[in-house]
Formats: sequence, C-alpha cells, structure tokens
Amino acid sequence: MRIVRCLQTGLAIGALLLSVAAAAQVIDAERLAHIDAHALAAPAEAEASPQQLAQYLVQPAQNDAEKARAIFRWIADRITYDVNAYFHEKLEKVDAQQVLAQRGAVCDGYATLFEALGREAGLDVISIKGYAKAYGYFPGQVLDKPNHAWNAVSIDGQWRLIDSTWGAGYVRDGQYVKTVSEVFFLAAPEQLMFSHFPEDEHWQLQATPHLTKPQFEALPTLEPAFFHTGIAGEQVWQTLQNAGFKGSFVRTFDMPYRMVQVQQAPLAYHLGLNQPQNFCIQTGAFEKMSVLLNDQWTEMHKEGSVFRLDFTPAANGTLMVVGKKPDAANYTAILSYVVE
Repeated sequence: MRIVRCLQTGLAIGALLLSVAAAAQVIDAERLAHIDAHALAAPAEAEASPQQLAQYLVQPAQNDAEKARAIFRWIADRITYDVNAYFHEKLEKVDAQQVLAQRGAVCDGYATLFEALGREAGLDVISIKGYAKAYGYFPGQVLDKPNHAWNAVSIDGQWRLIDSTWGAGYVRDGQYVKTVSEVFFLAAPEQLMFSHFPEDEHWQLQATPHLTKPQFEALPTLEPAFFHTGIAGEQVWQTLQNAGFKGSFVRTFDMPYRMVQVQQAPLAYHLGLNQPQNFCIQTGAFEKMSVLLNDQWTEMHKEGSVFRLDFTPAANGTLMVVGKKPDAANYTAILSYVVE
C-alpha cells in the first residue's frame, strides 16, 4: 500500500501495473541464487559442447525463465568480449562451438551461443541483428550499418529480450570491464528501445509506438545504470512525450542494481521553479535521505524502508536527492536535477 500512495497520477499508476505484470515473470531471489550458483559451478567436462552444456545448465530449472537465466549467467561469467577483434574489425562469424572453445567473442558470437544453448534447452529463441548505441557512440550519430546482435526468447508465451553481451560487461577507455548487468536479462522493450534498434521492426516489441531509425537515433542516450534505480521504461517514454520536456532525463549515479528503487520522482532533468515535485524512494541501504537544493537541506520522511517528500523548489540551482548509509560520514548522490 505504501508504494501505491506514492503514485499520485493515473500515468504513474499505469506504469506501476505494467511493472507488476513484468515482475510476475521475474525469478524470485532464492531461486535466482540457486540457478546462478549451479551455472557458475559448471565443470569443464560439461562445457565440451553446446549440447552437453545446455543439458547441465537446465538441470535445476523449473521453467523457461530459469533455463534462460542459467544460460545468461553462464555466458556472462565464462565468455569474455573480444576487444581486439572489435577494434580491428575482425568480426568473422563464428558458430557456438567456436565460441565455447575460444571463450571469447564479439556480440554476434554471444547471441549465437545463447541461441544454440537455448534451443538445446528446449527454448524458443532467436538472434536479432540491429543497431546499438554502443561504445564510441555520440548523441545524434547516424548509424550507417548494423553493429550489434542480441536475443529474444519466449517465456510463458511472451517474447522477452536478452542481451548477453552487454549483460556480461562493457568497454571503457578501450578496455573491457567484466561485470554482470542485470538490466539486460529479460529487459523490458521500453527500456531497450533507448539503446537497441532491430533491423526487423517486429522485434522492437514495445507497447509504446514503434520507432523509425531516425527517431531511435534522436532519442536521448541513457546509460544502463539509469535503469538500476528501478525506473520503468514506460515512465521514461511518457516523460519523453511531455510537451515541456527539454531533451534530458534526470541524472542518475552508478550504484548496484536496485540498491534504490525510485517509486516516484520527476524523470525530466529540468525542473520548473515553484513547481511541486513528489519523491518516493524505497531502499534498505540508507538510514537517511534528503533533498538538497543548493545548500539547503530538506530531510525526507521515512516509513520503514520508504522515503517520501513533497517538495516545491523555491530557488534556481542544482537539486539533488542524497542518502546516508549507516555509519557513513558522507551522503551519497542518487538523483540530480537543475531548477530553472
């Protein structure tokens, strides 16, 4: 009930219902830990072929979502992105057996391996080719040729999207950083639409209007960490459609997946002077949370693990939502805006 009270508009309630529907297909924490542990314990003898590996990975799986998870988690751990091949444009197509043997690939190899393992596991899965706002992309850039591959898998009769390449890590300053990103496992189409554009329009999948390629290229660029906060893609899309939107979304900060869950907050970066704003954030990581406008602090009200505040900015400047962890000396930045 606390979450519902935070959402004070019909739009926000609609976004919540969409999120609840998606959450019904998410694996609960206990099962997720069990599936992940099994995948990460795969012995060398089970990794000799796609057939043997798929047979091992799905042993504890109770449904298609858990099968997909086991495959995603194993790939994220065992396959390393081939940065050298990427930068030298040595992008020869490889099959699943080659990816297994090399333990490295670019995106096409990741998608090919996921598809092969999925099919061996009895999943309905395909590879999708298209355009992505990947490493080196700059806002507004025209993507002249397909540069990425990912997968769609049918879960309970509904097609869901998985990008095991981006889910396994990312490239920064020319180096590959290997780290699991949960936002690319069964990703919401309204989330992925900001970074992925399939050649075949059908595989956009979002309930919101499908995009043309120029419309996709014109979308604001969002880092994956933006969605670590639990902000729903549907809410982002609705903000984008608002007449007063000035082209930039709220600034978020890199923190662990779902450490904080933004139940209600303005998603546009530019806030209007003297315009009421509502904040509702759920987190077990912080003991205090405040809104900071320039040098003026306003503490949020805490009820259990939920922090709330109705706030009207009365001065121009930088507005931030910050939180204090137990025993921490300083506050951690969570959201950032400009008031003008």
